[in-house]
Amino acid sequence: MNTNITDQAYEHYEESREYPRIKNGFPVTLSLDNKQSVTATVYDISPDGLQIRCSRNTATILNPTAKRITPRDNLMVKAQFSLPIEDELKTIRVDCKIYYFVILPGQGDEDVAFGLKFKNVEGRSVKHVGQHIMSELEPFVT
Repeated sequence: MNTNITDQAYEHYEESREYPRIKNGFPVTLSLDNKQSVTATVYDISPDGLQIRCSRNTATILNPTAKRITPRDNLMVKAQFSLPIEDELKTIRVDCKIYYFVILPGQGDEDVAFGLKFKNVEGRSVKHVGQHIMSELEPFVT
């Protein structure tokens, strides 16, 4: 798999985020329009999106052309993962738009990052994401 995105472009995505990100390591299941599902890892989360990490094999399923992804490509996936909220795991279901992908050399088996922006959030998932982020930030708020 080869990609046209440069390190500078990846840094642009990282620096242009609207919200702080909370690092995670939770598994996420991504379902495509063709009903195929893959598993990846939530690398970080914010109120408006996720960055996931996956293997190159999984990346090939999510982006078969291996070309640079732009917002107008309108690539959509359904994401499902669980977050710990008040000592209980809450299931989060959300439709996401894929905004970018980049290969991260030297990152082991999960060396591809995808940026996902939340588009349609089911039920109380928005509330649960917010609760998780606040609970993770709480020790740092003075």
